[in-house]
Amino acid sequence: MTDTPPKPPKPARGSKASRESPIVRSARNDRQAEYQRAYRADQRLKRIPSRDDAARVALHWAITQMIEKADQDGLSRMHRGIVRRLVELGFDPQGADRRVSDLIDRYEDGWTFQAKPHLRADPEGDKQS
Repeated sequence: MTDTPPKPPKPARGSKASRESPIVRSARNDRQAEYQRAYRADQRLKRIPSRDDAARVALHWAITQMIEKADQDGLSRMHRGIVRRLVELGFDPQGADRRVSDLIDRYEDGWTFQAKPHLRADPEGDKQS
């Protein structure tokens, strides 16, 4: 038995990646990475929230609404549903349950989001007197 490193998986037959040389694929990946960096910078300048930003706010809003209404049944259903979906994605059931419980506990204690520094700055660069 030899200790050779595992080979990377081969691209699917007939796929574009299977027909590209590693140099062409690397150049394409570099262009895509640069495009993503520019796109994200543009979104930040325009102050457009990412999907994660919107999802965080939606989850916070939904949980805090249930807390304010003392809807323990709804909160429990949401907790179980989130954990179930995390487990379906391959996460550890106990770890997912702890993470969601911790999040709900934090929201119950009044925890909110940390401000994003780039959103505090004036987008036009104007200083108010």
